[in-house]
Amino acid sequence: MARDAVTVTALTANAINTNPAGTSISPTNGANIAGVGNTNRLLVRVTNTNGTNRVVTFKAGTSNPPAGRKGIGDLAITVPATTGDVLVVLESARFVKADGSIDVDFGASMAGIISAVRLPKAA
Repeated sequence: MARDAVTVTALTANAINTNPAGTSISPTNGANIAGVGNTNRLLVRVTNTNGTNRVVTFKAGTSNPPAGRKGIGDLAITVPATTGDVLVVLESARFVKADGSIDVDFGASMAGIISAVRLPKAA
């Protein structure tokens, strides 16, 4: 299965940043957040436009390193119905795969957007 690509948007300090358009959620495909590397300052946003609560699952990494804490397992989060919107901060040592990416699965019939931003370093 080819996962849908989610691009990490780097935010700029001391400037107005717009919310990225994100990637439409496809439960069939799932998603891959590429180029994550270290999750320091990474923020993932998931919206749910389905009429019922849906679950998004961040998959545990596949190798050690970098995922030394992969044994903790996946992280399943319920996103509220209709206008649900959650922000998630993820741990590199649990979720990042050897290629520096993170895989995400979505509950059946989930619809909405997933996006990822990297916060700038403090000046």
